[in-house]
Amino acid sequence: MDKKTLSLRVLLIVVCFCVGCICFYQINRSYDPLARYPYVTEENRDIILEKLDSEDIDYLITQQIKPETFLPFIDEPDFDLHNAYLYSAAKRVQDASNDYIVNFVNKYRQNFSRDILVTLLKHYTYVDLTTFYENEAIFNENLELVSDPSLPYVILNENSTVYKYVPSDLVSVSSVSVRSEVASNLQSMIQDFASVMNNEVSLDLAQGYLSYEAIMEEYVQLNNRIPDQINDYMLPAGQNEFQLGFTIGLQEMDEWINLCIENNVYVTRDYSTVLENLSDTARLKMDWLRENAYRYGFVIRYPEGKESTTNQLYQPFVLRYVGEQTARQMHDKDVCMEEMTFEEELN
Repeated sequence: MDKKTLSLRVLLIVVCFCVGCICFYQINRSYDPLARYPYVTEENRDIILEKLDSEDIDYLITQQIKPETFLPFIDEPDFDLHNAYLYSAAKRVQDASNDYIVNFVNKYRQNFSRDILVTLLKHYTYVDLTTFYENEAIFNENLELVSDPSLPYVILNENSTVYKYVPSDLVSVSSVSVRSEVASNLQSMIQDFASVMNNEVSLDLAQGYLSYEAIMEEYVQLNNRIPDQINDYMLPAGQNEFQLGFTIGLQEMDEWINLCIENNVYVTRDYSTVLENLSDTARLKMDWLRENAYRYGFVIRYPEGKESTTNQLYQPFVLRYVGEQTARQMHDKDVCMEEMTFEEELN
């Protein structure tokens, strides 16, 4: 190959290379990173390109996140596109400033999915959730926050809590508060008992719904009296089912607990002496409730013989509303709530 031909070939290669570089430069200049994003407009294009890097834009396109989901939060200093659906869901369920929502979601993201966050915010405030995650969850790593404490079959124990939840539909029945769906059956049970007893004896209620603070006060008082036995008689605030609004306690409840303490039932698990010393009226109510409470949708929450399952001593004057169908099934099968698989039992 002569020198002239070689020179022409080299020149051709150089020219092709230069043309390629120029074409690449022009294509790169005209490339639109948002070309595959169907929701881009002239109004939102500039801010999207300004605030999001290439990885964010790829994620935006892959997930097809609509502008209304993330744009309200995009100016916040700690905005993270990967949490955009959580920001939007939180704002929709329980309003707060955008910076507060962004900081809250970013900090506690590991505790919830989007669906669980929506459920949590229907029942708890941001402040209560923050306090729970910063305190309760740290001090007790096994403690799980119930996402929907409004459900009728929530079971509380040493590993579950509703923290400072307050039911939204409390109504008053015989001087105590209960959930609205409990009221009619509770009133009927009280009236029917009085009728059977010719209005000479009544089912007097001592407790219905109790607030977190009220339960804490009761717990502290009883703990000062029986520190080694306290959790066999009642659970602390947040873990106590009186906070749900489905639980009621009759006036004889205190009489029963005092007799159990006096007779060392915590150790013996023998209620015979307690029954012997219980007032005739209290025994009458016990017998009637055992045979009839289920007809009104109530069960003895902590029944005799189930102590190892409920981790609570027998409490015949503490009733839990579960609905008539469920109460009948539990009565007929002689089971407590911990032994129920409610979805299966009700099918």
